[in-house]
Amino acid sequence: MGKRFLFIATCITSTLLLATSCLEKNDVYVKIPADQFFDFDLNQKINLSVDYGFKGKDYVVLFDLYDENPIIENENGELVKKDISPIYRAATDKDGKFSGEIQIQSALSEVWLYSEYAGTLSPIQLEVTDNSIMYNQEKYIAKATTRALTPNNHQYPDDWLTLGDWSTLGTPTYLTPGRVLPDAKTLYNINEIFVKYNGTAMEQRDYGKAFFAPGVSSEIKIIKATKVYLCFINSSAGWYNSVGYFSYPTGQEPQSVSEVQRIIAFPSATSIAHKGETGALVSGDRVLLKYWDGEKFHDEFPAGVTIGWWLQGMGFEAGNVKPKVDEKYNRFSLSHLNSDGKQRSVSLRDPNSDQLVAIGFEDNTDLRYNDATFYLQIEEKGAIDESNTPTIPDVGNPPSNTENFTTYYGTLTFEDLWPSMGDYDMNDVMIDYSCKVYKNTSNNRVYKIENQFIPRHNGGTLQSGFGFQLSSVSSGDVSNITIDGAEQSQYMQGANQEPGQSHPTFLLFDNIKGVLEKTITISFELNDLVEANVVPPYNPFIFVESDKGRGREVHLVKYPPTDKADFGLFGTGSDASRTDEGLYYVMNRLKFPFALNLASIKDFPTPDESVRIDLAYPQFNDWVKSEGKTNKDWYKHPAQ
Repeated sequence: MGKRFLFIATCITSTLLLATSCLEKNDVYVKIPADQFFDFDLNQKINLSVDYGFKGKDYVVLFDLYDENPIIENENGELVKKDISPIYRAATDKDGKFSGEIQIQSALSEVWLYSEYAGTLSPIQLEVTDNSIMYNQEKYIAKATTRALTPNNHQYPDDWLTLGDWSTLGTPTYLTPGRVLPDAKTLYNINEIFVKYNGTAMEQRDYGKAFFAPGVSSEIKIIKATKVYLCFINSSAGWYNSVGYFSYPTGQEPQSVSEVQRIIAFPSATSIAHKGETGALVSGDRVLLKYWDGEKFHDEFPAGVTIGWWLQGMGFEAGNVKPKVDEKYNRFSLSHLNSDGKQRSVSLRDPNSDQLVAIGFEDNTDLRYNDATFYLQIEEKGAIDESNTPTIPDVGNPPSNTENFTTYYGTLTFEDLWPSMGDYDMNDVMIDYSCKVYKNTSNNRVYKIENQFIPRHNGGTLQSGFGFQLSSVSSGDVSNITIDGAEQSQYMQGANQEPGQSHPTFLLFDNIKGVLEKTITISFELNDLVEANVVPPYNPFIFVESDKGRGREVHLVKYPPTDKADFGLFGTGSDASRTDEGLYYVMNRLKFPFALNLASIKDFPTPDESVRIDLAYPQFNDWVKSEGKTNKDWYKHPAQ
């Protein structure tokens, strides 16, 4: 009886083990819908919406997204842009709007929105929420604490004057209603001259030399009574500068600082995006400058007076214009009032109108004249003397197609024993890539891509080739293909696309061993395609034992094989593909991928030979088990 029971128990146990084994191997294959398989993608699809609020302006701007704050303050107190690449770039429409689906790293929970174009706030830190990034400049401004205009009982030097009160962060209570910006052409010119930083001082630029010629003046001579408005455009300064004006009878320039009656126009000439939203102003904020006759203010400047400008470096602190200013940071439009004798402001007249003047200030040493940028609105026509004020050069343009590009980069890693499991050290074939995607500014559709692939490591013993397919593109949409850096694959048969494929397919080499550490380039033009259909690295694959054939393709999880793949290998070994459902390169235990795209990761270390990736990176398993919801930066935490 005991032996019979033992025999029955053994049979039951064996049956259960067999059933468990079969279930373990096939359960995922049978029960999980194809669209629910984890794809091991380190990217996330994001709905991006940007609205700068330029409705009716016919003003197209370029904007970038960064994975860190792109602006730092240098040792001279100047805000400068880091030498880093954006994770995404696009152009708005003529109303300053953009809407579309993009891909960014899954590990990112926040990004920085940046644009060099006048009228935009930058940089703006934004959260990734519910697979969306949303920015509406009007709503952002409305929520900004800097716009709370509560009386501050401010302080300022006893011998200065002010047009009114301001908030703790320096926003004037006397701003005129609404915000006013010039036309798009003027904005593009201001943007090119004062806002964008091209690495050279203003006086060294071809168009800038005329601004410093003998007899040129930054002051504005009034020859007819008029109202004058000063409108804020931008600030690239790291300092909290105060900006204002003074006036004097034309021809009677003050000879010393003591003769200047300074009037505060903007106590803090800083954008509200300045240093964590601690600035005061938004592009288009405007104040009415008032004429001081020695006893009281008047709304109009009379004929026969000249308006000059001053900037007090680091003048604003703790809600106040410093009652005691640092004289060495006095900056005046009259060069002889400056301790170094340098010209500290540039005024440029609109050649099509005598009613608008662009003004740029320099607060320190780089001489870019973009530390505070304004424009003047002269209410009356014919109210200013044009003789000594140079015109603003017509050098600004809407963003060009060559500027509208995003560079995608990363590393591809493959296991070459598919459909078997392999050792999962993920180093059999490793290829670094960098792909520059160019888009038309009019519609953000892709017209050209320049690619670089650098085979980095070959840990496998089998001969492997490499290629990629544009799986959502037809062959007729690709032209002017050039491939350089490696001997052409024999399977390309001398063509620039692999023959016999239903989608454009490019084989870059047949044997990785012969091209290790070489740069292989491939460029092609496209017929204005939707960016989502051609996001690098496309549909990359290796073809294993390429010396025997090219049918044994290994792709990223859930990516389709090409028409030349050996379909007889699917569903064998550890592969759980369901070709009838369009599900490919998934594993029957859903534990490891056969290939990985380490998108937007630089210098990913080459894994040690025969060390499984989950041992080399202990958080990898948690990332997989959560299907990418947790431990999204597992690649930053190697085993000690």
